[in-house]
Amino acid sequence: MNAVEEAVLTVDASPERVRGLLLDPLALPGWNPAFHSIDGPPEAAVGHEYRITVRPGLPGHFGYQDIRPDLIVTAWQVPGFSEEGNWLLRRHGAQTIVRHDFTHTGPLAALLSRAYRGVAGLRLERLARTVAAKSAPVG
Repeated sequence: MNAVEEAVLTVDASPERVRGLLLDPLALPGWNPAFHSIDGPPEAAVGHEYRITVRPGLPGHFGYQDIRPDLIVTAWQVPGFSEEGNWLLRRHGAQTIVRHDFTHTGPLAALLSRAYRGVAGLRLERLARTVAAKSAPVG
């Protein structure tokens, strides 16, 4: 079974700022609560496998499949569950229109398909909040 989810959100930040967060693999658990931990180099690189632990403790791998100025493709898997996700960035003045979609496969994905309804939108909201918090002045 393949489960597909997608959402679009205008983020109050430049594409470069949004892209910077998406290409910070070690920051992923800070704004995506599915990820408990991620281990690997701090720079994003196509083809590198990052070790992950997802809630409720399943081990797996995360990686970047493609990195372009306007598109970032990621993939992660744990036993019985795989996700391929796309993050499409389009400048809109000083903001960025972000389209996020993902496809899930595997027997665990079939069991969790209802739980993932609306998750693309939630991810975009958390991404936008995290980008805003990182750009807010301190003090």
